[in-house]
Amino acid sequence: MNPQELLSKSQSSNVVFHKFVLLHKNNKSDLFCFYEGKDTQYYFPRINTTEENHHPIVCGNKKSVLDSYKLIKEKYQSFRTKFFVDSDFDDPIYLADLYVTPGYSIENFYCTPQVISNILKNEFFFDETDESFKAIKELFEKRQTEFHNCTKLFNLWYFSAKKKSDKLGIASKISLNEKFPKEFISISISNISSNYSLETIKEKFPDAIDVTEQDLKDNTIEFDSKPPSLRYRGKYQIEFMVKFLNFIIKDANTDKQILKTKTNFRIDPALILSQLSQYAETPSCLKEFVSQCA
Repeated sequence: MNPQELLSKSQSSNVVFHKFVLLHKNNKSDLFCFYEGKDTQYYFPRINTTEENHHPIVCGNKKSVLDSYKLIKEKYQSFRTKFFVDSDFDDPIYLADLYVTPGYSIENFYCTPQVISNILKNEFFFDETDESFKAIKELFEKRQTEFHNCTKLFNLWYFSAKKKSDKLGIASKISLNEKFPKEFISISISNISSNYSLETIKEKFPDAIDVTEQDLKDNTIEFDSKPPSLRYRGKYQIEFMVKFLNFIIKDANTDKQILKTKTNFRIDPALILSQLSQYAETPSCLKEFVSQCA
């Protein structure tokens, strides 16, 4: 059993349920929040604004959260519990005390022009009147648009494969890495370009359900109903965000093409969700959900 399988097993719904029961014995009036994996790093400080005594319970994945929801709500409806999952490319879920992200995942909340503005103001100490602030924000928006254009086909393919698999009631057999396939894209501070097609996607994922050009066409309107910053897979977007931040850190400390002052700001990809949590956006639907926790 590999580490990921061991982690998933250790955070199965039955294990989560047992942990909840043990914790609740001595904390009956407290709030219990159930999250997918590391998502607690985003949610915890936001819940903490209204509820200091709350207990984050980490579930292995989305299925574990939903299974835990079913187990706990059947037995303990009156207890104070909240559940949080990513939307992904799944059909909408509407359940009491369940928050579903409006975009693909929580990572999408970290990857907007507003987040870049927050970082520039608080880590690079610029204000909105600084030319460097304007230049970096404009550059981010331009590069991010290119990134979205270059990754649209892959995201649309994955979206279409998921819908087709769900419709046919079969497993998708697609296992994606956290990073966008490196052979499909080239990213630099001056340009982002792609070099792949539907056929090259199929070659890389031969076991995936067959997605045709017609499938892509049929799903485009629904796919485009949300902006790329919300719709596209969050882990790819945060990968781009990390690359962009490293580009401007290097520029500040070495290249000095845009930024003339050195910075001590550093990014650790392994800690990105906690490191940038204070700068990530909090959508209005989450603010409303959190207000109901009190």
